[in-house]
Amino acid sequence: MIVKNGLVYIDGAFHRKDIRIRKGRISEIGTMEAEPGESCQDAQGHYILPGFVDIHIHAFGGADCMRGEADVRKMSRELLKTGVAAFVPTTMSAETEETREALAGIEAVCTRPEHGGARVLGAHMEAPFLSPLYKGAQRGECLCLPSPERYRELVGDCTCVRMMTLAPELPGAIPLIRALHEQGIIPCAAHSAATAEEIHRAADAGLSQITHLFNAQPPLHHRKPGVPGAGLADDRLAVQIIADGIHLHPDVLRIAALCKGSHGTILISDSMEAAGLPDGNYELGGQRVIVSEGAARLENGVLAGSTLLLHQAVRNMICLAGIRPETVIPMATSTPANALRASDLGRIAVGACGVLAEMTPEWNFVRTVCEDSSL
Repeated sequence: MIVKNGLVYIDGAFHRKDIRIRKGRISEIGTMEAEPGESCQDAQGHYILPGFVDIHIHAFGGADCMRGEADVRKMSRELLKTGVAAFVPTTMSAETEETREALAGIEAVCTRPEHGGARVLGAHMEAPFLSPLYKGAQRGECLCLPSPERYRELVGDCTCVRMMTLAPELPGAIPLIRALHEQGIIPCAAHSAATAEEIHRAADAGLSQITHLFNAQPPLHHRKPGVPGAGLADDRLAVQIIADGIHLHPDVLRIAALCKGSHGTILISDSMEAAGLPDGNYELGGQRVIVSEGAARLENGVLAGSTLLLHQAVRNMICLAGIRPETVIPMATSTPANALRASDLGRIAVGACGVLAEMTPEWNFVRTVCEDSSL
């Protein structure tokens, strides 16, 4: 297939180019005409972006990765329709057997990808090595102290874990961070009361990201910068942000982007099952969640993930936070892809993934561009 008349985002700038996609890959970029029998999509001057990469997402469209393989496959199919080329299903605090079953479901879709779906890059474990003081919507009774031994007990024979969020101040956290880093697993910090000094020491051991910056961590204070201050100041750390206008004020979105730039900021959805669905009553980790005006909260009022779509996060960073599109786009594409060493994702280049996102000049999502004719 060919995509014509688009403003294509390539290497940090927009170019009026045509794109040919064959066998799921970009095969040609330039000026070309459709061959006999080849489908052609007219982008009508819209922006053509790389497919999005969501490295922190619990659930979507009524499906939750904690429920196993069938739900992960549904997430894969439905997320592709929203411009997501790849994602990392993210687990919550649960009993050991529940965690193992969730990881087994994620690994099954990694091993046998869903046809016509977004690629699953592995699992992100956002539990159980979290601080009870900042547990957020995590189940407190399932939290425990970190150790390499306890981690191995949780994952069993599973090899799909690519990321883990933990509280670096907990006893045993530093040896686990070091062990995860040595295995090529990305250690992240959140649900944490760590001081800035503890975050910097964790970065010495291999910590490389702050999960949902400013959320489930003490607020930034000018004499006690804590997790968010260390995340913004330490060049070794990328920060994940939930740009829904609910978790973070637009000014805070702008501050984070100005501090960390396009290569140090990662847009995440952190979405729960109500994403893509109307307001109402839902679940997260077995807990009742009430979604009203797009905000997902437990019955006690605590935020319980989001209902954000990643293309909405891109729009919000541009339109609410006032960040240049050329700076924002890598935050949802190449920066998360590079973190996962997925070199064919997050960029428009010959040989790269042929899943693209089309957006209007007002930054509204139009459609997913790929060879799947059903989209």
